[in-house]
Amino acid sequence: MSDLWYLLDGEGLARVALGDPGMKALLKDAHRSGIRVVTSAMTLVEACHSKIRQPAWGWAVSGVGVEPVTRSVAEEAMRLLRSAGLHGDQYAVAAALAVIAGRQRGRAVVFTSDVDGMGKLCGSRVLVRGV
Repeated sequence: MSDLWYLLDGEGLARVALGDPGMKALLKDAHRSGIRVVTSAMTLVEACHSKIRQPAWGWAVSGVGVEPVTRSVAEEAMRLLRSAGLHGDQYAVAAALAVIAGRQRGRAVVFTSDVDGMGKLCGSRVLVRGV
């Protein structure tokens, strides 16, 4: 296994399920290379919507580890939000994912639709890439 971790936000995960060629290729390459791909339990809730067919959703999440959003994660996410000057539901799930990314051993890369917001939440330890 690689010491590299990929983390998907809601948009990244939804794009995989909707068949986005770039995101599907990213996931396939990650699995072939031994890169672990994870997301948060709340990101699953955020990403799933009526335009995604169930078989495609099943395929998309089958190779993705799901980390729980515990009280500890929530409290750290609240601290991140305060220090970044962000708030509200649009950043809550992202903050939890940023905490989970920061807790990974090794190098973490978050794939997100909000590079600016996630960058503020992750700081310099986590690489942030747009989807």
